[in-house]
Amino acid sequence: MDLNFNSCKILIVGDVMLDKYYFGKVERISPEAPVPIVNIVTEESRLGGASNVANNITSLGGQATLCGAIGYDFFGKEIERMAHRKGIKTAFVKTEQPTITKARIIGGRQQIVRIDYEQHLELSEKAREDFQIHLASLFQEFPTLVISDYGKGMISEELCSFLIKTAKSHRTRVIVDPKGQNWKKYTGADLITPNVKELGDIIGHPVKNNDQEIAVAALEIVHRYGLSALLVTRSEQGMSLISDQNILHLPTHSQEVFDVSGAGDTVVAALSLALTQGQEITEAMRIANVAAGIVVQKIGTATLSVEELNANL
Repeated sequence: MDLNFNSCKILIVGDVMLDKYYFGKVERISPEAPVPIVNIVTEESRLGGASNVANNITSLGGQATLCGAIGYDFFGKEIERMAHRKGIKTAFVKTEQPTITKARIIGGRQQIVRIDYEQHLELSEKAREDFQIHLASLFQEFPTLVISDYGKGMISEELCSFLIKTAKSHRTRVIVDPKGQNWKKYTGADLITPNVKELGDIIGHPVKNNDQEIAVAALEIVHRYGLSALLVTRSEQGMSLISDQNILHLPTHSQEVFDVSGAGDTVVAALSLALTQGQEITEAMRIANVAAGIVVQKIGTATLSVEELNANL
């Protein structure tokens, strides 16, 4: 089957970030301190966080509208410019806080250090209310909402509850990529996509990455928060779909794993597109698993095309 997501429209609300990569060579140690000197050869900017979900959706041929907060700074302008170039529609709140940016310095194939520019986001009541009014006006055109929560402050309990309630009133499907221990705010979502560590955080104890422990913990969470299903991403072990109707474990599709950063965003993007297109949840999961298997073979926050996906399916 050849997938085509051109008519799939998805609304993404979440923590918008920029990923900067500085690639270089390490040939000596600094005389000032016992640290490597990285001689930078190239630098690259990529859309991160919720922006990476939107980027994955458009690179797979879907239509993405991205909503979140950026600062009045150079990095914020860079996100706007890149999103525009990639065909992502945007509705950003501008704040006095810095645009969340993660700069990674890479020597050879090894990440040497990561530098973060961020403050926990606190929107003023007026900014949040204006944002909510704008979001409410968007819902009728989107069959699917993705809430991309990176725990940076955009997805407050108040905003999240508003999003899910508004989505329900428009019969919009809600997929959440979660963070943190307050899952009360996700109550009523259709599908949540934690990784194993996030599943352990919310259940209150570490969960071993095996089928049985994943299934037991995930079912408890499904019942606790009134969810339709959980899709647990399990790194080199693939992924598991857990609901009252289904327990399905898929092994990873990847032969080699270079870099799992951003793979969760790819899973959410592919899953949301497949479900919007009308695929059954088990088929959507298979598509997302193949998509993740492709991007973990790439370095950094990566995307894939629908042609790559079709070739691997």
